Amino acid sequence: MKRRTRKKSTNFSLLFTFNKEKYVPREIQDKVSLWILRILFEVDGFNEFIGDGYSTFDKDYIALYLGLQEYLEMDTDDIKQDIYNILLSDYKALNSKKQFTTIDTLAHNIKKISKLMSLKKYEEQILEFSILLCQYEILEDATSWIGSELNSSQTKRAISKILDIPFEKVTSAFKSTAPLVKSAVLTIDKYRLHNIRHKLDTLSEGFFDDMLNSNEDISIMIKESVRVCDHGTLKLSDYTHIKDDIDILVPYLQNSIKNHKIGVNILLYGLPGTGKSELVKTISKRLKTNLFEISYADDEDEPIDGQKRLKAYKSAQSLLGNKKTLLMYDEAEDIF
Repeated sequence: MKRRTRKKSTNFSLLFTFNKEKYVPREIQDKVSLWILRILFEVDGFNEFIGDGYSTFDKDYIALYLGLQEYLEMDTDDIKQDIYNILLSDYKALNSKKQFTTIDTLAHNIKKISKLMSLKKYEEQILEFSILLCQYEILEDATSWIGSELNSSQTKRAISKILDIPFEKVTSAFKSTAPLVKSAVLTIDKYRLHNIRHKLDTLSEGFFDDMLNSNEDISIMIKESVRVCDHGTLKLSDYTHIKDDIDILVPYLQNSIKNHKIGVNILLYGLPGTGKSELVKTISKRLKTNLFEISYADDEDEPIDGQKRLKAYKSAQSLLGNKKTLLMYDEAEDIF
């Protein structure tokens, strides 16, 4: 293949010291390269990748990542076909590869979540892609070539192409009854047109960061919105004024826990300061359960809005369901 002449001198120190690990870890470099190449060839991103006449490429560092160093400062019109052929050859080679490595911590955490929520293989793939997209700028920049005002259907179709998953399965993964959506671990924003990165919504940015970097228990990963509660200092004998209610409530909850009943909810209502939260703590201590509270304020003591709290509640129900757990949702009027 004929090589073209450069327009001007090239910064060789930039070209020969380029380090892919500055952008993504070594374990996922081939996988990320394949996703970017699919964006170029399967989702019509190639023309956006090639520059507008002022530069050869839209994102020089992605060109370097893809091994296009010698084309960095050439006339776009002269080399467009050369670049296309080189990248297409690389795409075919990577696309025929049978196995790809991933980051150990991420793989471990996805397996934990998959076991809790019975995820299908393609749902695990979508979750992995979404986490890496939110955590690595190179993927966000590459997906920007697909468009900045995508609707939900376009977002799902792009994910289908990038991950080589049938569109019907991607659609199924984002149904309201699907585990990722039902748990609020991963949803698509239906109300705004945006790029893929911002169409995908999760419990919190911190949760995705922990999925990638933390070996902690799941309950620690959702600490921004769900916190562990102590069991308080009172005993049920301190509640003689509502003894009849407690004599019904405690056996009912004991039976529900023993038989793994789903959808058991108790509503306590009363004026502030009358001891509702303390009663929940006391009952949890009597039942010997874990007790988690859906946070109503963040680390800076700023209120968390009802929509985010409801999302946290849904996630906690899915992710803490195997822990013999009571969830306390204080200040519940914000979802009523």
